[in-house]
Amino acid sequence: MNPKVVHISALDMGGAATAAFRLHKAMLGLGIDSQFLTLGKANRNIPNKQVFEIIPEPLSLKNVFLKSIKTKLGLESPHDFDHQQTLLLGREPTGSGFNFPDTQSDITKSKIYQQADIVHLHWVAGWLDYPSFFAKNSKPVVWTLHDLNPFSGGLHYALGTSIDETQMGKYIENPQNHLQKAHNRNLNIKQKSLENTDKLKIVSPSNWLKKQAQESVLFSKYHHSCIRYGLNTQIFKPYPQQQVRGILGLEDKKTLLFVADDVDSLLKGFHVLVKALAISGEKVDYQYLVVGRDRSNSLHSLPNVKHLGYVQDEQLIALAYSAADAFVLPSLMDNFPNTMLESICCGTPVITFPTGGIPEAILANENGIICQKADENVLAQILIGFYEGNYSFERAKIAKNAAEKYDEIIQANQYINLYQSFL
Repeated sequence: MNPKVVHISALDMGGAATAAFRLHKAMLGLGIDSQFLTLGKANRNIPNKQVFEIIPEPLSLKNVFLKSIKTKLGLESPHDFDHQQTLLLGREPTGSGFNFPDTQSDITKSKIYQQADIVHLHWVAGWLDYPSFFAKNSKPVVWTLHDLNPFSGGLHYALGTSIDETQMGKYIENPQNHLQKAHNRNLNIKQKSLENTDKLKIVSPSNWLKKQAQESVLFSKYHHSCIRYGLNTQIFKPYPQQQVRGILGLEDKKTLLFVADDVDSLLKGFHVLVKALAISGEKVDYQYLVVGRDRSNSLHSLPNVKHLGYVQDEQLIALAYSAADAFVLPSLMDNFPNTMLESICCGTPVITFPTGGIPEAILANENGIICQKADENVLAQILIGFYEGNYSFERAKIAKNAAEKYDEIIQANQYINLYQSFL
């Protein structure tokens, strides 16, 4: 029996959302009754998508009066819900973001949720209210992790914060600042919320993230699987390079590609690439192709750059990979990025750092180059060597091997088997 599944993703754009909707579409292709519930309202072609509407509490004289009385008696904060949470953080740096586990949303009120046999959670930070959801939910839950937030005290990654990676899923002894205290508070709320939850299976796209989840206070007692991301290999495949370059208005010369939702994302490391190219100096003469938003005008420092902007169309993105000689992925923190798989499915080798789950897919001298460490000087030497022809790759072989591992149907069938293990 095929179950009715609802995929729940706070966003409908971005890396985690892309992975979720690709899985959803693959399941629809296999005849699964799959729905997609989100807060996102982007104009994206997601079938069976429903936007969850958060209905604020109606403003009334009675409510205002009661809040005023409670505030004067010291029973309630004078600040609204979101402001109260912001105050808990003080002014501590939160890296790539911080979300609290207590929200004002009740996902169980959605009709799509109520009709489902299986609830499949994805990136739900800042939307899922742990206390109410796990108290009310009686359905089996599969939770695909896209970063560390589901089992952390609020952070998504530790980079740039007073919490290190080893502390993300654990209580911090003797917390020293607002961020560390908020971390402990949130872990306690999550742990209490999950006390009586047993029908929960955790899935990670990489063994790196799976290990982090298994060792966390919150998820150590649950069943864990590693299921890689999948994508449509009828779209992400090699295209004739010279022809594609003409379509995109590029010269027929050595080309590096950089792809990110936001070019200036600290995690994605574009600033490291810029430093590496400055070190390379006149030893390289690449042209650069960039996909993603450039909110801070970060591209001004690159010569000979073609900026495609933020691209939703997968066919256009696939052409961009085929136009490039290499895709540069200088991530300082990452899980198992979609862009990495998109690149190798198009036959384009990846130049990257040994970050997170990336080395699980990028194999030296087979489909890419992994720098010894995340450092601009090391990256610069690799970029010089690549430009001078010291590395060679069989693009057709890269694409063939990637398609055999990361086709969306392989991923969808693995999840279907996991669903059926519940039933």
